[in-house]
Amino acid sequence: MTTNMLSIKSSPVTHLLFTLVFLVSGLTVNLLQLLFFITLWPLNKDLFRKINYYFSYIIYSELVFLSDWWAGIPYYFYINKEDYKFFGKEHGMFIINHKYEIDWLTAWVVHDRIGGILGNCKAFAKNSLKYMPVIGWAWWFGEFLFLQRDLVRDKHTIETKLGKLFEHGHPVTMLLYAEGTRFTKDKQEASIKFARSKGLPELKEHLLPRTKGFSLGLPHFRHNLPAVYNVQIAFKGEEKPSLRALLCGQRFEAHVYMERIPIEQVPDGDKACEKWMYDMYEKKDKMMVSFFNTGDWFKESGVTPVEKFVPPYRYYCLLNMIFWSILVLVPFFYLAFNIFISGNILHILLLVLPIGLLHVVLSKMLSVSEISKTSSQYGTEKQKTK
Repeated sequence: MTTNMLSIKSSPVTHLLFTLVFLVSGLTVNLLQLLFFITLWPLNKDLFRKINYYFSYIIYSELVFLSDWWAGIPYYFYINKEDYKFFGKEHGMFIINHKYEIDWLTAWVVHDRIGGILGNCKAFAKNSLKYMPVIGWAWWFGEFLFLQRDLVRDKHTIETKLGKLFEHGHPVTMLLYAEGTRFTKDKQEASIKFARSKGLPELKEHLLPRTKGFSLGLPHFRHNLPAVYNVQIAFKGEEKPSLRALLCGQRFEAHVYMERIPIEQVPDGDKACEKWMYDMYEKKDKMMVSFFNTGDWFKESGVTPVEKFVPPYRYYCLLNMIFWSILVLVPFFYLAFNIFISGNILHILLLVLPIGLLHVVLSKMLSVSEISKTSSQYGTEKQKTK
């Protein structure tokens, strides 16, 4: 990437323009989602879901655009050819490591690149996120499962709503971060301390998974879910993988391992299911240690190697971004130009004020996914007391 292009991509002005496009397009879509929800949801839920798929795609694909077309992140996928033919053609649940600020975006790229089902990618999310404009509101209309990190209160949500997601007519994927919070050294120490007290695996690059939610939901979705996927994500490069880095056009490599596990191989019963999850995370941990030591998932992990491949880019997210950029920025520049040449101080101030607000919104959006800003109390005395 040339120095001039890197300067453009890292410019605060460019970032504000992207934020403007994202907010205007996102809020427009949110409004359409609301109108269709009010008028269509009571009459025909399946039709609403089909239409909402495209509304969700409009918003999600603008963030995929950041990764694929703006920063140009190379993605390397590792998946058995027999497993690959199922992906995007069946309901699935991704059990993903939670080490990075953009592991969720990486999962979105996977769904766009090799599944073409980005609009039907769901997740468990903390309850407060549903109040966040654009993304949070889109998730609410998209029937995400919002949890309060309290098993007593979340039990009903898991048991009643999770199974219904896999009754959709089109393939749906649920993202599950079983660790419950992102990996940090402090949380790892708490995880190891707990593992030693219970005789559980001591993980080096993961936290012990929280198994109760999965085992609670399993009887309610087992009959509709063909498979779960063990998904492992890691990055190479000098830059820290984050939304801020993507927005600045900084590059690093993404490596994604995927293993399809037929639902018949997931045991019934809390204890058996718990052991199965712990065994999976022990395998995930060995793979991550191998990757960090050798740059390879398989050399030191004992996992059977699979050939890597690079799926082709899809142009839909690029075309979507071009469409909304023209729709939003052309009128904006026309208005801004006329205001500035008019010389009206009041009008200029009225234009500058929203631009300043955009900067605040951008900072808030970037901070939401930052590991340092997590609200999790994992391993703290408060969490233990609760």
